[in-house]
Amino acid sequence: MTSVQGRRIENLPLLDLSHITSAEDLAGIEEIRNVAAVVVPDSLSPALTGVRMRNVGAVVPVPTGARVRVHTGTVLLGGDALADPANEDVVLFVTGSLVITSPVTKVTFREIVVTGTVLAPKGSESALGAGLTRVTGEVNYYRHAEGQEFRQLTGQVRISGESLANTGGSPDDVLLLAGQVIVTSPVESVGYQRIFYTGQLVLPRASEAVLASVLSGSGQVAWYTGQPRFFLGKDVLSRGFFELVEEPIAIAVVGSLRIDDDVPAELLRAKVSEVTLVGELTAPRELLPVLQLLTTERYGALRATGEDEEEQDAEGEGTAGDDAD
Repeated sequence: MTSVQGRRIENLPLLDLSHITSAEDLAGIEEIRNVAAVVVPDSLSPALTGVRMRNVGAVVPVPTGARVRVHTGTVLLGGDALADPANEDVVLFVTGSLVITSPVTKVTFREIVVTGTVLAPKGSESALGAGLTRVTGEVNYYRHAEGQEFRQLTGQVRISGESLANTGGSPDDVLLLAGQVIVTSPVESVGYQRIFYTGQLVLPRASEAVLASVLSGSGQVAWYTGQPRFFLGKDVLSRGFFELVEEPIAIAVVGSLRIDDDVPAELLRAKVSEVTLVGELTAPRELLPVLQLLTTERYGALRATGEDEEEQDAEGEGTAGDDAD
């Protein structure tokens, strides 16, 4: 028997509780927090409601007693792997993306559950449609061809627009992007039949017409204009930085950027032409209207200086109160 007595479980992409056999084991979990998906035997779903949960994306019941095969991230499987008779008592659970690299004729898994997206060959719609139990995202299809390759880029990646030409590859190839991918220059041509993404893409607006027909997936796509300065890590910009800028610049915030308290609004307005915000931008409260005006694409957070600390203090007080109860 698995014991989880006195545990707080947090900050996970996936929490697999499918091996838990009794409500007493679940009762040992004090709190589940910041978890994208929780897998639990269907017979114990009612007991799980007694566990305090915060920021839990989904609770996914699976048949009690089934073997659960859990994958996170981007998972590549051939169509023949879905037809293996050995899978008849197996639940395939994917949080992320399931990419099927060859045609599907039959699905033998007891269940296939995907909290994310699916990419599969055209012609597999009937077999796959019957075999997919639950999918929270989109199911996309591509053209299958012999010898095609699936190329992956994961994590935080910067690539040039020229790299999407797929020099030396085949136009039947498929590019898989997962995480935070920044294309830092215009795209003249695309040498892939499909670019499938999960996560965040930051792309040049000048290439939107070239890219629109080959992009599919889920996540966030932010478009920038010109040649911005990218901030990927954790940076602070002071008045001195802006005074050194000769011509107005565009800024793309992908990481965490803070504008110092010594920067006046008129200087910021004069030296920044545009902001693309994917990450987190913090500035003195009096600069927020200027930044809101300059921000043309916003998927991240724009906050006043000190706001994070105030939220953390409030959260800490709330948590203490909950624990006291």
